[in-house]
Amino acid sequence: MADTEAKDERTDPWVYTLNRGLAQLVPLSLGYWLSVPIVDIFHRLWRSKREAARRNHARILARPPDDPLVEQMAHRTFRHFGRYIVELLSVQGWSLDVMRERIDIEGDEHFDEARAYGKGVIFTSAHMGSIEVAATLALVKGFKITSVAERLEPKMFRDWVTACRAKMGIELLPSARSGMRLVRRLRRGEMVALVVDMGVSGGDGLRVRFFDHETVFPAGPARLARLSGAPIVFGWAARKPGGRYLAHVSAPILSNRELEAEEDALQITRRIVGDFERAVRRYPAQWYV
Repeated sequence: MADTEAKDERTDPWVYTLNRGLAQLVPLSLGYWLSVPIVDIFHRLWRSKREAARRNHARILARPPDDPLVEQMAHRTFRHFGRYIVELLSVQGWSLDVMRERIDIEGDEHFDEARAYGKGVIFTSAHMGSIEVAATLALVKGFKITSVAERLEPKMFRDWVTACRAKMGIELLPSARSGMRLVRRLRRGEMVALVVDMGVSGGDGLRVRFFDHETVFPAGPARLARLSGAPIVFGWAARKPGGRYLAHVSAPILSNRELEAEEDALQITRRIVGDFERAVRRYPAQWYV
């Protein structure tokens, strides 16, 4: 065992080893504090992202993009994104036991309900709140997780992300041509994690109303549910004061084989997006639009 662990240590990318060492030394609260001035500079200089955030928050709040409240919310979104980056860098120093004590969970029973179907679980989420805490929540429940990712560049960054996820117990597969591999993971009773706000590649998207605007969402989760029979849950974790988090897991969504495939995919996606919209309404500043 010792030899195996030593070999694993040697094969870790150097950037991961450095990250892990720093994560154990730098408190999360200090990282949050340091991120504020850096993110504020990006907010001022990154005009295209700033304007995109304003447009999306104008839709959420039903106000014009130049409304002061919209600008305030867009600025807060930048700061929450800064906290997300800090969490991504800090997760290697986290203890699952400590994190379990910091998370208040709504709908925890839905994980067990979904697992009881015996076909694995498709966990859907979005880029909001603490993505790392949402992943930690699933790991605490004992799931083995597989997710997908676009090919990341440069290679050093790709190796770091892959190593970080692997150490957490999450396997990353390339997004292209991984469908049957995901089905096999589900048939073994494992979890497949997918995000629903990453955009659509290959033209496989469905038009769904989102904050009263027709928006294209990926059809992948719905198609995977129909193919595998696995239930879908939508989950997220929002930051609360005092270093605590609120996690929410929605009720399982099942494929309906009495419907035509496209109608089934549309109905499933509408339900996922409905859960997503309710989450954004509760914590609008924590969605990284």
